[in-house]
Amino acid sequence: MTKVLILGANGQLARNTTGYFLDYTDASLTLYLRRANRLKNPDPGRVTIVEGDVLDPEMLRTAMRGQDVVYANLAGDMAQQARVIVATMHEMGLKRLIFISSMGTMSF
Repeated sequence: MTKVLILGANGQLARNTTGYFLDYTDASLTLYLRRANRLKNPDPGRVTIVEGDVLDPEMLRTAMRGQDVVYANLAGDMAQQARVIVATMHEMGLKRLIFISSMGTMSF
């Protein structure tokens, strides 16, 4: 089973992506957002919700542990967020990143 970490999980596109994964895959999801109380768990059997900020490398490391793919749907200081995410992914040995922004889609 593929494990997907969704950063910025309360964003509109991330919520749609979560629904897609739940409807069309058997992936296990970790939904990562700053204020976890804003999001209801859509499937407690396959979804874990984690509260954290992507600029906090320690929290990000914890959330990335055991994941196969990182999906980021964020706003704000994209350059700083990308630096922290990619550096943490390198540290954790993760190689698959999908980064969505209002500027377009990037895949690494």
